[in-house]
Amino acid sequence: MRRCDDPEAGPKLFERGMDIVVTASALPKLGVATPAAAIDLGIGGFNDVAQPATIVGVVADPRFRCVREPLDATAFYHSDANLGFLAVRFADPDPAAVMARIGAAWKRVVPNVPFEAQFADDAAAELYRADQALGTMFAGFALLAVLIGCLGLFGLAAFTAERRTKEIGIRKVLGARTRDIVRLLVWQFSKPVLIANVIAWPLAWWAMRTWLNGFDDRIALTPMPFLLAGMLALVIAIATVAGHATRVARAKPITALRYE
Repeated sequence: MRRCDDPEAGPKLFERGMDIVVTASALPKLGVATPAAAIDLGIGGFNDVAQPATIVGVVADPRFRCVREPLDATAFYHSDANLGFLAVRFADPDPAAVMARIGAAWKRVVPNVPFEAQFADDAAAELYRADQALGTMFAGFALLAVLIGCLGLFGLAAFTAERRTKEIGIRKVLGARTRDIVRLLVWQFSKPVLIANVIAWPLAWWAMRTWLNGFDDRIALTPMPFLLAGMLALVIAIATVAGHATRVARAKPITALRYE
C-alpha cells in the first residue's frame, strides 16, 4: 500500500512557518533592496514563541499614528488569538445608528463588559488636536497684529496727509495729477512694509523649518507662502492709506495753499 503522506511535509511546514506581509520600511532591515527580493524570504524567531515566518508580500508603509512619529517596520499576519479590539467597516450614511446597533449587539453577546467605541475619524483627529489648537492660537494673534498694524498705519497716513497738504497743493499747481500724488503717498507707506517683509522672511523661514522638522512626513518649504504673505501685507497697507491719499490729492490747490 502506497503512503499518501509526505514525511518531509511536517518539517517543511514548520520551517516555512506563518505567512506574513511586511511594509517597505522593513526591507533595509532585512537586507534586501527590492520587494521582489523579499518574497519567500524566511525569518526565524518572528513572534514571542520564536515561530518562523515567510514573507509573502510587501506593501507601502501605512500610517497609523501621528505624522510626527517616524514609520516603523511592520509585519502583518493572521491570528485568532489576543484580539484586543474589533474594527467595523460600514457604508450606512448614519454613523450614530450604526454605533447604536453595534452597541446593542455587544450587550447581547457580552453584557458584563462595557462597550467602548470610537470612530476612526475621531481617533485621527485626536492625534492632531494639539496642532489644531496651536494653529488657532497663532491665527488669532496674527489677526490681532494685523488689526493693530492697520490702525497704526491708518492714523499715520492721516497725520502725514494733513502735514503735507501744502506740499501737495504746490505739486498740483505745478502740474502734478491726482494719480501721481496718490502714487507718491502710497509708495511712501509701502516702502516700510516691504522692508519689514525682507527682515521678517529669514526669521519666519527659520521658525517654519524648525516646526516642520518635528514631523516625519512633512511638506517642502518653498518661497511661495512668504511671497504671498508679503503681497497680502502690501495690499492691506495700500488699502489702508489709499483713502487718505485720494482725499488729499483731490483737494483744490487753493484750499491746500491756504492750509495752516
